Amino acid sequence: MKKQSREFDNFQWIDLENPSEIDLDQLQLPFAVDVNFLEDALESGHLPKIEKTSDYTFMILRAYTATEEEKAVEVGQISNKIAFFITKKAVITIHRASFSFLYGVNGKYTCAEELVLQIINDLLGTFEDPITKQSEKMDALEQSIFLKGGNNLSIEKLYFEKSKARLSKKILVIMQSVFNQFNVEDSLQTKLQDIKDTLLDMILRTEEVVEDSNALLHSYMTFQAQKSNDVMKLLTVFSAFFLPLTFIAGVYGMNFENMPELKWEYGYFITLFVMLIIALIIFIWFRRRKIM
Repeated sequence: MKKQSREFDNFQWIDLENPSEIDLDQLQLPFAVDVNFLEDALESGHLPKIEKTSDYTFMILRAYTATEEEKAVEVGQISNKIAFFITKKAVITIHRASFSFLYGVNGKYTCAEELVLQIINDLLGTFEDPITKQSEKMDALEQSIFLKGGNNLSIEKLYFEKSKARLSKKILVIMQSVFNQFNVEDSLQTKLQDIKDTLLDMILRTEEVVEDSNALLHSYMTFQAQKSNDVMKLLTVFSAFFLPLTFIAGVYGMNFENMPELKWEYGYFITLFVMLIIALIIFIWFRRRKIM
């Protein structure tokens, strides 16, 4: 377990990284914490939530931690949580993963809620770069489909980008509900509203990425279907040309004795001429129908 503790003018902040149940039992915390909340704080896949007691506010949030190359299909694969225990006199944060923004918190804070809002603002910042990169990837994939016919498009890559955007949106939407229940002093309402506005913007951007990925997948399937149709069209044209010609060749290739045409002096050339005329008629018909 890694522990850091900071004393401010009006409150104390204790940060615990990757503690065990035994560590928490042995720690002298500023206030008594419900054991059920401690279990939630240690549970790795817990979704964001907020609960209030008469003594403190308990809150779980999640920060984006997945790498750009990571193939994620679950919330726990793209994010890690931070549990908050908040009172007027103390703030306790518990998390398993290491977060650089927690060790970069500087400045003076007049109350515990102001510190929590700063941590929340930094936590939301972990989503900013991934969402921007996902939007850029959607643009690149769109160009691959519409400018290059989707030949270089990876369906697997598109799926995992969509999955990460969908999971990000899920986390952000739940955290939006949490922030709507989080109460702060009147002097901090503006900062809380700014966080809510930032969160709403991120939700809309992740939703746009999800919608773009669905549209790209639909466009890709349409392009693939069009390619298949073009191949079938080409095969149909060839069949239309060669079917009557093959029929004629088959008739005169049966080698029966009573076939007068076999004894014609110019029978071979007449047959070739008839076949040429048939092919020409088919060609003209296709052109008039704008099939070719």
